[in-house]
Amino acid sequence: MFNFISIFILIFPMILPAQDIEFLEKVNYGYENYREKTINHRRFKHSDIKPLIKNLEKKNFTVNKIGESAQHRDIYLVKWGNGPVKLFLWSQMHGDEPTATMALLDIFNFLSGNDSFNDFRDLIKNKLTLYFMPMVNADGAELYQRRNIFEIDINRDAVRQQTPEGKLLKDVFDSLKADFGFNLHDQSTRYSVGNSSKPATLSFLAPTIDYEKSISPKREDAMKLISRIFKNISRFIPRHIARYSDEFEPRAFGDNFQKSGTRTILVESGGYKNDPEKQFIRKINFLTLLSAFKSIAEESYKIEDTKVYDEIPFNEKFIMDLLLRNLTVKEAGNEYLIDIGINKEEVNWNEAKEFYFTSSIEDLGDLSVYYGYEEYDLKGMEVSKGKTYPDVFNSISDIESINFLKLYEEGYTNVILKDEKIKPGPTKIPLNIYIQNAPDEYENIMLTQTANLIIREERKVKYVIINGFIINPEEINFKNCNGLILKQ
Repeated sequence: MFNFISIFILIFPMILPAQDIEFLEKVNYGYENYREKTINHRRFKHSDIKPLIKNLEKKNFTVNKIGESAQHRDIYLVKWGNGPVKLFLWSQMHGDEPTATMALLDIFNFLSGNDSFNDFRDLIKNKLTLYFMPMVNADGAELYQRRNIFEIDINRDAVRQQTPEGKLLKDVFDSLKADFGFNLHDQSTRYSVGNSSKPATLSFLAPTIDYEKSISPKREDAMKLISRIFKNISRFIPRHIARYSDEFEPRAFGDNFQKSGTRTILVESGGYKNDPEKQFIRKINFLTLLSAFKSIAEESYKIEDTKVYDEIPFNEKFIMDLLLRNLTVKEAGNEYLIDIGINKEEVNWNEAKEFYFTSSIEDLGDLSVYYGYEEYDLKGMEVSKGKTYPDVFNSISDIESINFLKLYEEGYTNVILKDEKIKPGPTKIPLNIYIQNAPDEYENIMLTQTANLIIREERKVKYVIINGFIINPEEINFKNCNGLILKQ
């Protein structure tokens, strides 16, 4: 599979029309002119985008309030263009999947522009009618959670229709009878392109229509369109595009919309190194959608071979957040070599406007087939589990005055604080702080433990892992420390 893809990526610029290449590179170059600058992080709320959507009425868009979420937040349908081919795009039906919503705001700015792309805008306006339903799950976005306020996954409510948001989505779909549908999501940043080291920055799918994975004529069109997009966007993120699992899900909207005859394309935004707020991936979404609009308007997707789609590698999970290789462990008279894989999870903070991380040891042993966003080859170094300092501190200021290096040299990564007024959460202190009581102690490094480790080279502390973040003890930067305040 990879031989085909590797060769294909090398040769596809020669078979892409020159006008496609020129168009995409020009749009990419001018992207900052269209980026919605008031939204620059993932945890924006409905109240942040509502005025932007309402303002579109002044820019030749039709904006209709079509209903409300369970908590009475307005949900809108935005229309642009008057062509015969209808496209329906919906985003953020999972509240913690905001990348495409950001990209749609950029698309709105592009479509309302007046510059050298006017001929392209005229093409789209005359050939297509675009319908957008941004932030389907406004209540989930408020809490930055996948499910709606009823704790129901809206994307498993296509049949029962128990959520107001799911009912609205289905009603709009039924009323539009769109020719193409774009189901816009985020996926785990740990998905890889096959068993490679490359994060699946984008994953596509033409959802199947049954358990047999039958290919209807409309699904085949969706496959061809994805093939075209793959060739176009691979120019910007080579070997970072994968295919989402094609198992049939009878409760999902995309599968049901495909089954109903709308050519449906799932777009999943994953990870990209050094892009935690997904601002680069947002731009790639922007380019992806414009590429799709162009291919549909010009009908160029029709000449594509579905073999390209079939050869796109599936999502796999071969990436971890931090991978420590070739460490030596000495425990109970035994000595052995291990790799340690560590993952981090976001925890909502400050009314879900911010977040902090908690970490866990994901895997131990021979992890040579895995990769990390961060990787360190620590051959010749010894690792041990961080311990809890036995003395109790009375205040945060007392802890801040600690000689951290001395504590690390003694094997400690945790301290105890006798102050019930302190609330659990994050701290920039390069230690974990337990309120009142010490945690349960285990001597061995174990799966699912919070990743607090001491790494020595020739008995000297070389690195410290505090809550899954690697620290050089001689160059502590408090801006980059991610300790935890915990209550047992």
